[in-house]
Amino acid sequence: MALKPPEFVFVHSYSSTADNWHDVMLGKNGVDGRIGKAQKLADEYSIPLIANDMADARNRKLYRGLGITNLATARNTRDEVVSALNASVDGAVLFVTSPDHLPRVVRDVMAENGVHCLFAASDISFSPSGAKGVNVIEPAHEKYPVHNIRDSQSPTEPDKIASR
Repeated sequence: MALKPPEFVFVHSYSSTADNWHDVMLGKNGVDGRIGKAQKLADEYSIPLIANDMADARNRKLYRGLGITNLATARNTRDEVVSALNASVDGAVLFVTSPDHLPRVVRDVMAENGVHCLFAASDISFSPSGAKGVNVIEPAHEKYPVHNIRDSQSPTEPDKIASR
């Protein structure tokens, strides 16, 4: 089966009450935030850029000012994922969020059977630890471990976990 091209890019919202909201959403010092990365991908694929934020007036204003279509129905990540998948024809959506939030978005998309989706990370994390601070727990690996590295690895060494 051939990979379906994305129908649109979906940019994941971030609370404007966060101290680093501007940097996470718009970027800093020439480094792309979520919107910058999403816009570049939308331009590259010549497809629309869509968001969904009902609850955050500052995000809604930002999307309106940048000409980004806002579905304006979502209150949280799961709502955003479901609405993006529902807005697509074939379920081929390119989701963009921060690197340290991407695992959660992937999980929520996969839980909704979004098997034709693509994912991209902005260049700016929303947390100080970035992607290295993300702890991924896979139930099947707990039951059927590929390698028993738990005794030799601390929870602060996620790079080794990701490489197996």
